[in-house]
Amino acid sequence: MFTIDENGIGHDSIEVRSADTDRFFKSRIPFFFIMLQEVAGKHSTKLHYGVPDLLASENKTWVIVRAKITIDKLPVWLDTVNIETWAEEPFKLFAPRLVQGRTDDGETAFTAISHWVIIDLNRKRPIRPNEALEHFKIPAKDIKYINPDIGKLRIAEDFKGYRLPDFIPRTTYYDTDTNGHINNISYVNWLCDAFPFSFLDSHLIKTIDCHWIKQTFDGEELAVETYAQEDNPLSSANPVFYTRVVKKAEDGTLVPVFEAETEWTTR
Repeated sequence: MFTIDENGIGHDSIEVRSADTDRFFKSRIPFFFIMLQEVAGKHSTKLHYGVPDLLASENKTWVIVRAKITIDKLPVWLDTVNIETWAEEPFKLFAPRLVQGRTDDGETAFTAISHWVIIDLNRKRPIRPNEALEHFKIPAKDIKYINPDIGKLRIAEDFKGYRLPDFIPRTTYYDTDTNGHINNISYVNWLCDAFPFSFLDSHLIKTIDCHWIKQTFDGEELAVETYAQEDNPLSSANPVFYTRVVKKAEDGTLVPVFEAETEWTTR
């Protein structure tokens, strides 16, 4: 059951189901984004400021723009992840949300730093972050604080190097969300789907830094491009990859809609 304490910190416990794990019974990377999205939604809804409330009363919605997740320990099937989540002071144009998860033995499983905006669907523009955060109690820094500055994300087009074969995703009904556009977690699924099975069998993501750039909709032509600077990154112990999802515009040009940097390690 999701609760909010006197410091404004939300608490939840999420069990790892078999559907959340890979073939080794370890948590899949999209599961961390599911936890992030779930507790963000619960926290906002508990304060009557979640997506259903905003859509019904003001025709506004929360949108995630950036998220960096650092994974310290992969929970396994039937583990319970104990979550703490809280809002931070505005950072630039964003409303930051922090999420930390621990396993029952007290070890840190992951830390997520995310940047959100509330979009006014009538004006097609974000509202001020102060306005978005006025509904949340922000913990005092001596109680709970993580710097929400993730730093600059290096984009794939900055260099030319090794490139995996492009992955062409097929969007389905379950890739779409309440607003009718492709859910942010689908991009993370596609990022992982672009890698060979043999690489996913031998490697794990340690950090993943994502930037959602533009909304996409069912029926649009998309491609997942994956780059690396190393000559043979699939055989490296600690490779770094850069992923870009592009869509084909009406004039045939490729428009970036999602970018990510992933750091990996061997299992």
